[in-house]
Amino acid sequence: MYVTTDEDLPELIQKLENCEILAVDTEFVREKTYFHRLGLIQIGGDGVYGAVDPISVKNLEPLLELLKRRDKIKVFHAGKQDLEILFRLTGEVVQPIFDTQVAASMIGWGAQISFAKIVKKVTGKTINKSETYTDWCRRPLRQSQIDYALDDVRYLLPVYHKLVKQLDKLNRMDWVGEEHRELADSANFELPDPQKVYLKVKNFRTLKPRNLAVLRELAAWREEQAMQRNCLAKSIIRDEPLLEIARNLPRSRKEIADIRGVNSREISSNGDAILDLIKKGMSISEDQFPTLPESSHYSTGRGVEELLAAFVQIRSEVLKIEPHMLADRKMIHSFVEFHEKKADLEQHPLFHGWRKGLIGSDLHLLLEGERGLSISPNGKVQLIQSPANNKSSKES
Repeated sequence: MYVTTDEDLPELIQKLENCEILAVDTEFVREKTYFHRLGLIQIGGDGVYGAVDPISVKNLEPLLELLKRRDKIKVFHAGKQDLEILFRLTGEVVQPIFDTQVAASMIGWGAQISFAKIVKKVTGKTINKSETYTDWCRRPLRQSQIDYALDDVRYLLPVYHKLVKQLDKLNRMDWVGEEHRELADSANFELPDPQKVYLKVKNFRTLKPRNLAVLRELAAWREEQAMQRNCLAKSIIRDEPLLEIARNLPRSRKEIADIRGVNSREISSNGDAILDLIKKGMSISEDQFPTLPESSHYSTGRGVEELLAAFVQIRSEVLKIEPHMLADRKMIHSFVEFHEKKADLEQHPLFHGWRKGLIGSDLHLLLEGERGLSISPNGKVQLIQSPANNKSSKES
């Protein structure tokens, strides 16, 4: 069902009213815009599938109200961007949710498995992916494009039911539930604070405090402009020339133009605004200078992270779960940093929920020297009590 009018939408919603589980997907374009340009919203359940055209349908409220209902599970595949789009439309995170990509990684089906591969694995069918690069905001849509979009929800529910069966068998539904709660945290979808985006500008640490205050004003203005114009921030002024403006502090439009990489049209339209922002940053008192966060370039001991990563790999093979779901390298790095700086490990993700018992506690024992790794007679790497610990036990 392809819905293109406000009058047809209630008919689709009525057919889905009693569905306890809804398959949901969106089609969008975002290469050159700040926000997603939404082209389609697909939804289905109990044999009913619809593609709603948000460009033609002006009142999406009946659909959004259905998606906001807490008595219906919304199933996505790799749904973070879908959730962000729906968050912008509804003002809240749709819940409860189930992400088939997340669930698949929990049972060893592959890291970030594609929808086509997971459908093939569950149903044996090969779905058409020829419309991957469609401009979903261009009208009219061909029937082949609509069919392609509907397949993304038509096969979601068979995949969902298979995954739930496997997760129940392995007693891992609670694990997936924890991951879904994190995914559905509204903080994931909130707009960035313009006053903090200067921290993402390349090489911002090379500036002196006063110049950094100027960069903060410039970066905040650029971010707000990007939101208002619905364009990429870098299309206004890229990081490199923005940093040079803050470093050189130009006093006229001509001096701004002398900085390579600043668009002449931007100078013509907003040169005075940029000069005012420089003055504003220069007038800030020293006690209001930006406070630099601690550098993330923390170096752990040689071989420590590699040892822990090896154990994660071993444990993941035993559990038949993707290693990055247990602990990716970024998580391992921060865990070692927490340990070496004697920070509160209870605040670390590896000491939360299901990860603590499965991997976090053992990684901690490895770091403390209370456990070690050994190769067993059958050639498998195993966790053992450290020799030093054994010696102290015998002496006592």
